[in-house]
Amino acid sequence: MNAYKSSTADIRSLSALIREHGLGHTLPQQAQPRHAAAPTGIEEFDIRLGGGLLRGAICEVIGSCSSGRTGLLLSVLARSTRAGEIAAYVDATDCLDQRSAEQAGVELERLLWIRCNAEGGLRGPQGAWGHAPSDEAWQAANLVAAAGGFGVVAIDLGGLSKRQLGRWQGRAWMRLKHAVEGSSTTLVVLAERHVAGSAAGMVLRLRRQRTAWEGLLGGIDLQVEVVKDRAHRADGKAAGRAA
Repeated sequence: MNAYKSSTADIRSLSALIREHGLGHTLPQQAQPRHAAAPTGIEEFDIRLGGGLLRGAICEVIGSCSSGRTGLLLSVLARSTRAGEIAAYVDATDCLDQRSAEQAGVELERLLWIRCNAEGGLRGPQGAWGHAPSDEAWQAANLVAAAGGFGVVAIDLGGLSKRQLGRWQGRAWMRLKHAVEGSSTTLVVLAERHVAGSAAGMVLRLRRQRTAWEGLLGGIDLQVEVVKDRAHRADGKAAGRAA
């Protein structure tokens, strides 16, 4: 896993890292190719969604704590990285569990993990928090989205307070939408409630139906409601299981 840390919380260091890995070029904006959907890895969901999550769009996955949203995201990341894509994970509260990601099938060497604290500042080495302005996580998300070359860019806002989510609702999401529009990047936003406004091309609401136990945790049975789908491929609800 490529975990980005900076003692000075300098967004320019992240920019240099992206260029170093050959990802610093945006895709041509004049071309608007059609890209296959990004599969979730959950068959029932992919059938309902016409193949998976939209490419070149913001896809919001909303739901309460323990609704299965993280399990769904890890499944998406697993399918993406195992297909040879590079993915980025903007972790707004530094809550990603590497073992869970690996067990879900995520190829960590293909994942750029951008660790942030609850206020959105980039994390420094040895666990020390940098004195960064609260919008560094937002800048990091815009930077990796605009760079091109990522199959999935995830922004995990799970665990943020209502006040903090309110600040994210005021962000310039249309700019982020334009950064990925026409590209093969799926930009997934995890949050307890809708934050991207009209910029979201897809909005899924998750609800946990039950937890399956097979000695240990066997999975979570989920219900997904398609609140919005720009491509008008799906509506209604579907049920499935996330590991």
